[in-house]
Amino acid sequence: EPSTNRPVEFRYLSQPSPGIRRADSEGAMQAPPIGDGEDEIIWHSATVDEALKLQAVTPEGLDDGEVQRRLKQYGRNELTPPPKPGFLRKLWMQINNILIFILICATIVSAILEEWPEVALICGVVIINVTIGLIQEGKAEKAAEAIKGMLSSKATVIRKGERTVVDAATVVPGDIVFIQSGDRVPADLRMINVANLAILEAMLTGESNPINKHTDKVEGGAALGDRKNLAFSATMVMQGQGTGIVIGTGDLAEIGKISSMVGGVDGMKTNLMVQLEIFGRWISFFVLIVGSITFIISFEGVGVGQDDLGNAFKSAVSIAVAIIPEGLPAVVTISLALAMQTLARRNAIIRQLPAVETLGSVTVICSDKTGTLTKNEMTVQAMQTAEGQLDLTGVGYAPDGELCQGGKPVSQDRVARILTMFEGSVLCNDSGLGKDDKGHWEPVGYPTEVSLLTMGMKLGAKDWKGLKASKPRVAAVPFASEHKFMCCVHAHGPSEDPATPLYLHVKGAPDRLIPRCKDQVSNEDFAQRAPMDEKYWTNEAARLSAKGLRVLAVCRADFQRSDIRDDMDADLILKAPAPFLTMIGLVAILDPPRPEAIEGVKVATRAGIVVKMITGDHPATATAIAKMLSIVPPNSSDKDVTTFTGPQLDAMDDDALDRIVLGCNVFARASPENKIRIVKSLQRMGQVSSMTGDGVNDAPALKAANIGVAMGITGTDVSKEAAKMVLADDNFATIVVAVKEGRRVWDNLVKVLMYNIPVNFAQGLSVFFSFVIPGVETVPLTAIQVLYVNMVTSVTMGMMLSMEPPEGDIMSRPPRKTNKRLFGKKVMWNVIFVSTSMVIAVIGVFQWSMINNPDEGDTRRAGASIRSTRIDRARGEAFNMLVFAEMAYALNCRYLRDSAITKKLFTENYWCWVAIGIATALQVFLTYTPGVNNFFYNGPIDGMAWVRILGFSTVIFFLVEAEKVVGPKYLMPLVRPIFNAIGSITPESMKTQRTETGMQSVRFIATSASTFGVPHNPRASPHTNPCSPSEHPHGYDHPVNEAASVAMPQLHRERSSTLGAHTVLPPHHGHGPMEVEGTMATKGNNRQVV
Repeated sequence: EPSTNRPVEFRYLSQPSPGIRRADSEGAMQAPPIGDGEDEIIWHSATVDEALKLQAVTPEGLDDGEVQRRLKQYGRNELTPPPKPGFLRKLWMQINNILIFILICATIVSAILEEWPEVALICGVVIINVTIGLIQEGKAEKAAEAIKGMLSSKATVIRKGERTVVDAATVVPGDIVFIQSGDRVPADLRMINVANLAILEAMLTGESNPINKHTDKVEGGAALGDRKNLAFSATMVMQGQGTGIVIGTGDLAEIGKISSMVGGVDGMKTNLMVQLEIFGRWISFFVLIVGSITFIISFEGVGVGQDDLGNAFKSAVSIAVAIIPEGLPAVVTISLALAMQTLARRNAIIRQLPAVETLGSVTVICSDKTGTLTKNEMTVQAMQTAEGQLDLTGVGYAPDGELCQGGKPVSQDRVARILTMFEGSVLCNDSGLGKDDKGHWEPVGYPTEVSLLTMGMKLGAKDWKGLKASKPRVAAVPFASEHKFMCCVHAHGPSEDPATPLYLHVKGAPDRLIPRCKDQVSNEDFAQRAPMDEKYWTNEAARLSAKGLRVLAVCRADFQRSDIRDDMDADLILKAPAPFLTMIGLVAILDPPRPEAIEGVKVATRAGIVVKMITGDHPATATAIAKMLSIVPPNSSDKDVTTFTGPQLDAMDDDALDRIVLGCNVFARASPENKIRIVKSLQRMGQVSSMTGDGVNDAPALKAANIGVAMGITGTDVSKEAAKMVLADDNFATIVVAVKEGRRVWDNLVKVLMYNIPVNFAQGLSVFFSFVIPGVETVPLTAIQVLYVNMVTSVTMGMMLSMEPPEGDIMSRPPRKTNKRLFGKKVMWNVIFVSTSMVIAVIGVFQWSMINNPDEGDTRRAGASIRSTRIDRARGEAFNMLVFAEMAYALNCRYLRDSAITKKLFTENYWCWVAIGIATALQVFLTYTPGVNNFFYNGPIDGMAWVRILGFSTVIFFLVEAEKVVGPKYLMPLVRPIFNAIGSITPESMKTQRTETGMQSVRFIATSASTFGVPHNPRASPHTNPCSPSEHPHGYDHPVNEAASVAMPQLHRERSSTLGAHTVLPPHHGHGPMEVEGTMATKGNNRQVV
């Protein structure tokens, strides 16, 4: 759209898209082909009669023949299993790495030239790295399988007018299904008959309470949690019963769509992966340049005499082997694995290694509310009497808390009076509460009622079962959504004794009970009454509801034994000739925030991390919890809190969402698609997002986020398998601990890289300059020596650096910049400064030994180099010089900003001295053990050689320490313009990560830090959007009756993608391919096809 300069969505289609409805010659929309799934039917807006017509069924159900026909045509009611890569594909993904390719080429060349020791060692390096990658990738994706395990195995259907129990997989669209309390819903249903039906949908919507179902049609734009005439597959029936028409099965039920999203969402590449990929490109480029120059020089005979083609190749191979950091992938992988073990001890279980590093750069934590920030245990927060509000402390179902007013505990006498007043909330209650085998309080029944039992126990009714037994129930009217209250008649004494007084206890919605009260309790004494102040109670109920609390009214009345009837129903109260109840008070209930979550949000805020709540719950409830957690200012009014709901997000395109996403910290009534869009929007805005959750509905967003965090105790298997991290203790504050560890890991990886790169360049350049500098007879280091240093010494020192403790200010810094480079100007300068110092030391001691030791006349050629006793002795000195210089430099790298000349050098991280001791012992062994030193092309050295080695190592240590002082202030300003100039002419692919679209074309093993990644073409798929409709072998969610579907166009709407685009396309005439022109969005240096 040139006039608005907005990007336009476009597609190039080789076949007509299944997501576009065609127009006939008159431009009228045709009905959707069977199974096409191109648009969606707004089932919740259809009446019961319309739903029956659309599914071509009567309330008596289908016959067997029709069931078999539909089963064959629409598929089984089960989820399509996700594709699993075979071993060969996993193996290829591990070796699909440009550095591994170079090593494999070096192995082939060495084998052709019959240099078998080099072949064995290089093969060993490749095998070790690939094996580490395969081991760390161990766990395959199981999220879709976990969802599959949640589906109901049996279903009660009505066929030919009779109830029949069948395998749930054989349920077909149009089946009439009967559900009752305790059942798991077998498929998506449009309810046609309900009786006090309530279904717990927290796994899909995040709503803590069971949803009362009805059969009336619902507005078309209603969020998932507001579609109260639908029942969703895999949700649990908590009370009542009902029948419904099957409208969605298998992959196209709501839970199936989530499964498809989990399987289709690409895991986000971590910054570590991107930076290692960039590093791999730079190293490969440098190796090819230096190796080529070495080959030319060696072939032309400069410096070492006329060499044949084979020796020239060997020279180039020795350079490649020297520069490539073969041990770095192993160090990175093992250091991440150690951090993973550390976090596991702190109750944070990491499922993918690179996720450890990403934790340190998190800027936004997007958290589900129910079960994550809250306990998912309804709790009575306050009690309102005619005298004022009383607060009840304690969180969850555990009966630990006390009654307070104004922040001070009330007297025990008053607590006893309050218990007497509100005992009806315990008596008028069908739920239970007890301890499980582990001593945890376990609810039985309706969460709201369980919270009332906990309230009674806190007030002193510890034996609530005894209370019920002493005041037995005589009659009851159960709760129903139509009248919104429950009432019970109890005998306050032996129920058989006619003289025992009876009382009617009622609890329910204030708007239903307040008008039916004639008076109210006064002075918190049931014996004292006052005229009913209806305005007072209405205002107090509204005040508490505005805080996001669920408010119940508790009432009581005297009851005559003669009024008890078997058919007693809600009309007892609703159709009473006059108000007759006594208002006792109001009870305010909330799923409260976890105390540790409150502290966790504070710590995250201090660390510069923004916490956003994304929930399926009501906006008022979400806002109230957000205030308690300080996600929004606690003292702000509701008008000042920016809250967006799922339907509002559905109406926004991506640009509109990007404009509001950073300024809004509370999202309510959010669907799974909304959660993914929010996460993706934050990523487009340059944020590193963590998504926490525990329900099935959280799984797609958990996988799409940079870091998905699932709850280990209350979380479903689906959320755990989709996440990169699982909290074993369900403690939101554990995330903050993990962030601290992630920051430590990044700091230590920078130290490892600062150590490894100069060391490897020093090795390679020592070999390279031996060809260039006149007078150097042969190479000071051989390929085997270099491989040993890379795989043993570098790994040992790297592991030591990875164990460095965190620095003191680590949690007071702002989050690390997005795409923070590992290979930056500081590292480049260190490469030049340190590698130059080491090259001078290595070649210096080598030449000193060569000049000052007599030639014993046993010179012979060995591949690309020559050997003699004198040369082996000189190489032994150069070899040890390199290793001890590395150890000295490793001490420098322990403190990147501060000086290493401190007492902490000796007192912190004892692994440092263990590593140095091991490396020193190995060097002595390799230098003086006959046979071993010959294999490594070195010989024994004398005491003066050790003096030179230790002297040069000490000089290097102090030179680097001096550079820390003068470098940033005096040297970096001189070299920075040079690096900037190099950067300005460097190809984009060598210095930045790919765009989001480009990154989707790069396959990188997220579970292994042992690969650097190279691009490859992904398998072509006609459905690039994992959430778009597609041909499913299992499942169907469209009308069976195509003619009825055409006759009801008001129930059709185009299916929205997870990107929120409701694209309206012009009619397309004909049946050939269609092209829609578009533009390309450009943001900075990133071009992104939209």
